[in-house]
Amino acid sequence: MRKLVLLLVLIFAVFMLAACGGGQAEVVPEPADPEPQEVEGAATSEPAPAPTEPGEAEDAAPAGDNEPEAQPDFALLVGDYLIEMDQDVAYVLAALGEPLGEFEEPSCAFDGIDRVFAYSDIQIHTYPVGDSDHVHTVFFLSDLVRTTEGGIRLNSDLQAVLDVYGDDYEYDSGMYTFTRGLTTLEFLIRDGKVANIIYGFIIVE
Repeated sequence: MRKLVLLLVLIFAVFMLAACGGGQAEVVPEPADPEPQEVEGAATSEPAPAPTEPGEAEDAAPAGDNEPEAQPDFALLVGDYLIEMDQDVAYVLAALGEPLGEFEEPSCAFDGIDRVFAYSDIQIHTYPVGDSDHVHTVFFLSDLVRTTEGGIRLNSDLQAVLDVYGDDYEYDSGMYTFTRGLTTLEFLIRDGKVANIIYGFIIVE
C-alpha cells in the first residue's frame, strides 16, 4: 500500500508541477484596496453603537444589516487539526506526522521550491514564501476524508454537494468551483459522482 501511495504521489506531483501556472497556481493581481485580513489569534471587538439621538427610532436598523454575513474561508478538518489555506506547512506536518512521501521541484512562479507531501488520504501542495512553505492546495486521495462542511467525500452525489454549498459556483468541464475570499473548494464530477475534491488558495501579488 505504501509503495502504491508513493507511486501515485510521484505521478500526480509530476503532472501537477508540469502544469505550473495553470489552474490554482495562477497568480492574480492584488486589488487596489485589499480588505484587511484578520490575524489568527488576535482579539477582535465590535465598535460600540452610537448613542441614539432624541427622536430617533430605537429599532432602526443600520444600513447593511440585511446583507448576508461573510462565510469563513474554506479549510479542511483532518482529525482534530484544521488545515488552513496559505498556512505554514510546518505546523501541518507537525500535527499530521511524517508524510508517506515528499516530492519537490523548483517553482516556476516563485523564487524557491514547490513541494508535495503525501499522506494516505490527502496530498498537500505548497509554494515558497520566503524561507517557509505555505499550503497551496490539498487533494483528496480516498473516501475516508470528508469536507469540513457537510461531510462530502469522493463518490458522494452531485446533489449532496449542491445541498451543502449552494448554487454560487463556477462550472468548467465537470469542475464545480466554490470561492470564499482567497480560498476555493473544487469538486470534479463524473457520472453524477464526486471524482475529486480540491481545497485551494488564490495567490495574489
